[in-house]
Amino acid sequence: MSNHIVMKARRKPAKQGLPEFVELHLNRDRCKGCRYCVEICARKTLAIGDEMNAKGHLLPMVVEGADCAACGLCAMICPDFAIWLSTEEYEE
Repeated sequence: MSNHIVMKARRKPAKQGLPEFVELHLNRDRCKGCRYCVEICARKTLAIGDEMNAKGHLLPMVVEGADCAACGLCAMICPDFAIWLSTEEYEE
């Protein structure tokens, strides 16, 4: 099992010239289940899921149908650098 999870969320609000989706990356091994990313998300894009890492911590997940503002607050607040954002390349 890989220690890296890639979750996709629809970008909202959609801005012209920006990708439609945001990729949220999670390093399972680094996550300690502190829930800071879940609590800071203004759009409630993240929630604590049922999946556990090797240390027994429940991992965050993208809520089905949720939109992401791609603000990066989840990545900024993570004390263990377990979550980060990236976007798909824009194709014309």
